[in-house]
Amino acid sequence: MLALERHRRLLDFLNEKGSGRTTVLARMLNVTEETVRRDFEKLEKDGVLIRSHGGAMRLETQRREFPVGERASQNAPEKRKIARRALRLIEQGQTIFLDPSTTIHQLARLIPDHPLTILTNSLQIPPLFVDKPEVHVVLLGGNFRSSSLSCVGYAAVQMLDLFRIDMAFMSCRGIDVERGLSEATEEQATLKRHVIGQVPALYLLADATKLGLASSHFFARNSDVDLWITDRLPDAPLRRQLKAQGLQIEVA
Repeated sequence: MLALERHRRLLDFLNEKGSGRTTVLARMLNVTEETVRRDFEKLEKDGVLIRSHGGAMRLETQRREFPVGERASQNAPEKRKIARRALRLIEQGQTIFLDPSTTIHQLARLIPDHPLTILTNSLQIPPLFVDKPEVHVVLLGGNFRSSSLSCVGYAAVQMLDLFRIDMAFMSCRGIDVERGLSEATEEQATLKRHVIGQVPALYLLADATKLGLASSHFFARNSDVDLWITDRLPDAPLRRQLKAQGLQIEVA
């Protein structure tokens, strides 16, 4: 296959899916992973995609808040594995915060009917507990964002001050090795930053494609995270760098 044809198929895939892993695309094109990496390097220099750890993303994917339905289909099996691993951290009687990300939504689906208080700004999470009366769900009010089906803004942030939160589960748009976790919108980043200032334990649930990306608004340092649960380990040099910052990593 000619390089121009490979490039066209790579870009078509990324434009449709938003992101892609090198291993998956190499199998799709029947070429080596090294060939795909070289193609990514060329296309990034041309300004038509952005390389990420283990793959690539279509241009500006990490800086936009895509509709929740579109995000839910990306890396869905990995998100479910991560959620199952994170469930064991939750104990009865706790008060926890769940963000409006699709990975955290998978976690919420698994939570059983036992005494628990959930704070969330996600409009998708409360309906999951209609038939679970032991779980008390507090929806943080505020300005509605249709793209994430969530509430943000001053009112949502102020409601957080009414509660003692034991732990928070969050995802993110990108994990920058130097600067930390980022989100696509200022409102989401502001709310998450406020939560982090209150909780004794922060758990990051994010697949490995987020590593090496940086979105528009940073909300946490890597050292703020008590545990990152992901689908596969980063390469050894990056793993050592993150560990030196105090970030523990666990594979689902």
